[in-house]
Formats: sequence, C-alpha cells, structure tokens
Amino acid sequence: QMSRLGNLWRSTTGQLGATVSGLLKSTCPGTQRDMVRLRLQRFGVRNNPFYRIVAADSRWPRDGKALEYLGTYNPHPNKHNEKIITINFDRVKHWLVVGAQPTERVAKILGGANILPAKLEFRQRAPKKAKGAE
Repeated sequence: QMSRLGNLWRSTTGQLGATVSGLLKSTCPGTQRDMVRLRLQRFGVRNNPFYRIVAADSRWPRDGKALEYLGTYNPHPNKHNEKIITINFDRVKHWLVVGAQPTERVAKILGGANILPAKLEFRQRAPKKAKGAE
C-alpha cells in the first residue's frame, strides 16, 4: 500500500518527482539512493531520551549525521499525559516519494499521523509445551 501512496503523491506533484530525484542523486550518488531510511536519532540523558526523526543513510551511525531533520518525538508524557510529536509533513512525504524506507518505530509514528497506513500488529506466541511431552 505504500507504493500506492508514492504513486498518488507523484501524480499530484507532476514535475516535482523528477526534480526531487535529481536532488537525491546529487545528495546520495550511485546505488546509495536506495539506502535512505527515516529513523530516530537519540538525544537526552540516561533514562530520559528525546528523539529526532531524520532522513539518513542506513550505513551511518544512529546518532551520526543526517541528510535532513524531519521532526521530533518525546516518548515521555507531559503533565497532561500527552506524548509530543512534531512532524514536517511535506518533507516526510518528499522522502517517501523518493524511496526512503521508514524504520518500524517511525512507520508507527507516521501511521498515527495518517501519513502512512496504520498496520495492525499481531504477535504470535510460541505454543506452550506440555510438562510431560518432549
């Protein structure tokens, strides 16, 4: 379904898709273009993390340099019991159109913001073994 979103966005932007591809080629030459990820960069102190949502090459370290900063995510609730998330919608859509792949956590955040389809997660547990059976 994500490819449908990309095609829809490309069709509504017209020439922008070609321009964006040119910018991405100049930023990440060669085969590296397929390695851009939308992921979280950790900041803050011990037991009190704060994250930036960034577009970065998948081979770069988690807290290393980023191609672009796209927003923030604070997992600790404030006094009103709200987790604060800021997202630059236009730039996130841009990176999704040019082929950036979000990590699981960022995809979940973007699903909550209605940028990506929210997918349901079903975790299967291993069946319990009987005590007498081997």
